[in-house]
Amino acid sequence: MRVHLFADSPRENWPSMDRYARSLYDALRRIAPEVDFRLLVPPDPPFGLGGWLFIMWRMLAYPLWARHYPADIYHILDHSYGHLLFALDGSRTVVTVHDLAPFLFPGRRWGLSRLAWKLAWRGTQRATWLLTDSDFAKREWATRSRKGANRVTTIYLGVGPHFHPLAKDERTLWRERGEVGHRSLILHVGHCQPRKNLEGLLMALALLADRKVDFLFIQVGGGFSQAQQCLIESLGLGKKVRQITRVSEEELIGLYNAADVFVLPSLYEGFGFPVLEAMACGTPVVCSDWELFHEVCGDAALFADPHNPKAIADAIARTLSDPALAEELRQRGLERAKVFAWERTARETMAVYRQVMEENV
Repeated sequence: MRVHLFADSPRENWPSMDRYARSLYDALRRIAPEVDFRLLVPPDPPFGLGGWLFIMWRMLAYPLWARHYPADIYHILDHSYGHLLFALDGSRTVVTVHDLAPFLFPGRRWGLSRLAWKLAWRGTQRATWLLTDSDFAKREWATRSRKGANRVTTIYLGVGPHFHPLAKDERTLWRERGEVGHRSLILHVGHCQPRKNLEGLLMALALLADRKVDFLFIQVGGGFSQAQQCLIESLGLGKKVRQITRVSEEELIGLYNAADVFVLPSLYEGFGFPVLEAMACGTPVVCSDWELFHEVCGDAALFADPHNPKAIADAIARTLSDPALAEELRQRGLERAKVFAWERTARETMAVYRQVMEENV
């Protein structure tokens, strides 16, 4: 069996999608060495094309490039590249649908990006089988598509063993590198788009500052918008907030371990890689009180209403002020994270490949 996995363009700079592609590919090769797997990463567009020119390259050139790689099974690893189905055999193609965020947070009604999403959505309907990262995402899909539930399978993502608790002296070293001092370190990982609810989190941090909580907030992986920067200044948080746009995986693991609490008050996710990574590193987690995070975290997190900054602040404050609670969350998180192994993800994905293969014999 020859299986080709189609990854996102590196130009997208979507660390979670890159991690999914590489981790699944490596795990598949471990559990099924007899299968010819190939992870296909599209070449960079010529002349460093950006903006709308990159979107045009993505919509037109990548599908044409994909046609040069025939296989028994195709797996499009990100539904936003569903337009590749217009160049591939849909009866042999599996697509992973991570979330339906563009329906709930559409941004501009018109424009090339919106057109690209609509094209990807239509292409995804041509796939013979869909994978979702959670039962929540599967139910969301069912409200938007006519594809039968028997052709949609939930397969949880994993977390690598390199995400783990560090020794006390290593944790101390990372805190020294971050110049945290005796302050409590509050961490957020992800982008800063509206659905991440950074505004709600910043208002919660302002409430903590009013309560004289001594903290440093580090946001990793995003870029504050001008409005968010203005909010930081108006709330008087300028000296308590730091942003790191890009980090290595070693640095990310170090920051998880250095943090006293990890917070993800998102308004919408399809899975939420960072909460899983934080739990695997033994970091107490505070996240939104809604079904997706309950599905992923079980009883290993504190949940707060993402629309209520006071509720977010209260949950963070409880974690920081109660060492017994923090240790309980730490232990529960470590146990919960063990459920999510990439080998399990690979085995369940491989079962879908074999089913599709049998149907095409």
